[in-house]
Amino acid sequence: MAQSAAARDLDVERDSDVPISTQIYWQLAYQIDSGRLQPGERLSPVRELGAALRVNPNTIRAVYRRLADAGYVTSRHGAGTVVADRPPKRRRPDELEAIVSELLRRGAQAGFTPDEVASATYAAATERKRPGDRVRVLFAECTSADAGYDAERLNAEFAGMIEAEGTLLDEIPDRLERFHYDLVATTTFHADEAQALVGGRTPVVAMLVGPGYVELVHEIAALPQGSHVGVVCASERGAESIAETLQIAGTRGVDIVAAIMGDDERLQEVDRTADVILMSRDALNAGYAARLHRPERVRQWTYEFDPAGLEILRRAIDHAAAEQAIADDASGRRNRSATLSRA
Repeated sequence: MAQSAAARDLDVERDSDVPISTQIYWQLAYQIDSGRLQPGERLSPVRELGAALRVNPNTIRAVYRRLADAGYVTSRHGAGTVVADRPPKRRRPDELEAIVSELLRRGAQAGFTPDEVASATYAAATERKRPGDRVRVLFAECTSADAGYDAERLNAEFAGMIEAEGTLLDEIPDRLERFHYDLVATTTFHADEAQALVGGRTPVVAMLVGPGYVELVHEIAALPQGSHVGVVCASERGAESIAETLQIAGTRGVDIVAAIMGDDERLQEVDRTADVILMSRDALNAGYAARLHRPERVRQWTYEFDPAGLEILRRAIDHAAAEQAIADDASGRRNRSATLSRA
């Protein structure tokens, strides 16, 4: 019997520290996440896959049960195991694949094996679930480019004090579920949304942005009724956020035409109709401004932090560090007490 495509793409490293069942689970989950295995596609029968990989069929059964528990597949007697109609939604698998490839490449250049890179990554992820020496800040924005860029700016501003990471606003609950953060920061425009997504689990710091960004918002708000404003962004969520910000600022009677990166038809409509075009950092980095006939209409939808915003965050960092020191001291006293009692 011919192997399925999924079976041919699987590989088992028998001398790896990662259990074989986990290796197979990770590979099948990734094939589903990346779209290589489509909804409704049938996985290899248990015994067939076990024979192809030279693995006990009970190991394959355990992997399939784990995939089913995670929502990746469904299993029915007589129908086999198939990819679920709506498997778990994962974020940007291509982007993750590029990150992993780069990590493995750099590790190989430094003389590390893939297993050593994987074990170090796992150890680092485990550490991130617990409080660390530095204050951990999660900076949330509506585009991944802004979130990552601003997190690095904060790391530079508060060097040695914090570990800041960027995330999309919608991903806040998942990040807080998986990792430890002392603070969540965002701009004042997203403060209410961030508060709702955090749900009281971590303090939220709303940071002020510089006057240039505010002036841009006011420029759009002052446009005459009937004006057309183009928005070029990486995602629908980012475009919606820009529209919401303009509405909050008092923009009325202005027609907003949004184009998501990769949607050439909408981009042409923006180019044809817009009086002013707001472009996100993602779109600017991808060279979308050069694709427009009159690039002088482009306004960069980016911002700098106001010094007052940085000071607000600094105070929150100091407070979190002080609370961390108190907790560490209390933990040390408990450990000393337990040691004395055992003695």
